Amino acid sequence: MILGSVFALYIPVSEGVQEWIILPGDVFIALLKMVIVPLVLSSVILGIAAAGSLDKLESMGVRLVPYFVLTTAVAITIGMSVASLVEPGKAIATDTEALQAPTSETLNDLSIPDRIMNIIPVNPLEAQLNKNMLQLVILGVIVGIALIVIQTKPAKTFRDICEFTQDACMMVVGLAMWMAPVAVFSLMVKAIGDMGAEALSGMGLYMACVLGGLACMFLVYLLIATFVAGRNPVTFLADIRAAQMVAFSTSSSAATMPVSLSVAEENLKTHEDVRGFVIPLGATINMDGTALYQATAALFLCQVYGIDLSMSETVLLLLTTIGASIGTPAMPGVGLIVLATILGSIGVPPAGIGLILGVDRLLDMCRTTINVTGDLTATAVMQRWMHPPKKNKST
Repeated sequence: MILGSVFALYIPVSEGVQEWIILPGDVFIALLKMVIVPLVLSSVILGIAAAGSLDKLESMGVRLVPYFVLTTAVAITIGMSVASLVEPGKAIATDTEALQAPTSETLNDLSIPDRIMNIIPVNPLEAQLNKNMLQLVILGVIVGIALIVIQTKPAKTFRDICEFTQDACMMVVGLAMWMAPVAVFSLMVKAIGDMGAEALSGMGLYMACVLGGLACMFLVYLLIATFVAGRNPVTFLADIRAAQMVAFSTSSSAATMPVSLSVAEENLKTHEDVRGFVIPLGATINMDGTALYQATAALFLCQVYGIDLSMSETVLLLLTTIGASIGTPAMPGVGLIVLATILGSIGVPPAGIGLILGVDRLLDMCRTTINVTGDLTATAVMQRWMHPPKKNKST
């Protein structure tokens, strides 16, 4: 990653040469995107079916969902605390009327019933085409439950097909990981080339707040992995490093999901029912890094515009950010679009997003790394809760 950054900043190359330099990174991402849909579906189905019973599945869900909500609330609290303490927005003098916001057709004012209906996979083919990960997860959960309830020969055949699909996808992931070092260099050259050196040098205090908050959340994960999951923190970091590198390079939890599943199986040694359930669901609704960034950015823009939040408005920001982060698609750059809806809830003009747009790519890479770290930490925790290590009986 460092080599790629240095190359992009200090070694000028022609546009034609740069296209060849970034080709390995594009191929790497294409391979991962190719297997996202079949891998998510097969992993969720097999993960649910591996639970063996509805009682065990219920036990896992009852523990996992509160865990996700709690860690998201912690992340948002950290982001708001750092922004309130440092107050980076007050150090910026800018013409707020000149700020331009990104526009998107995804900024729909949907009611809560509409949002609930949007998670139901009414058209599975459309969900696959649009890569609507939440709908795919819901579809996988329903089919997985059916495999538990329906104990027939066709059900066994369908499960075998899912196992083959998962194995084939993991083979493609293995091929992609073989070229990962070159791909990471390539992706860093592309990212720095798109952002430019100015984006790295400007907005320093705001970036420091976001990165500092993400570092604090990273320490929280290490504490959870150590004291809740019972893992050695040094070993745990070494085990999940490959997924973190891919997350940083791609800025996409969805694109990193195949690598996360591989890491959870081969390095963390988690059971199929745990990793197949936690990681696809976590990549869809467990966005702690994104939630922290959104809370920090919202308070930063409040400070820029001179808006003082009351206690009730602060609580509203907390609750809105939790809900928005749960529904954030696991793809690059979507955090900015979701942030615009959060800003509207507290009276901040969405046009303020134009101020932070230039440095968002780098922060997106960092917060995605935290998102993926959170998913793998949750997997280790659920492994400890659902399959506690057997104690050796003293003779």
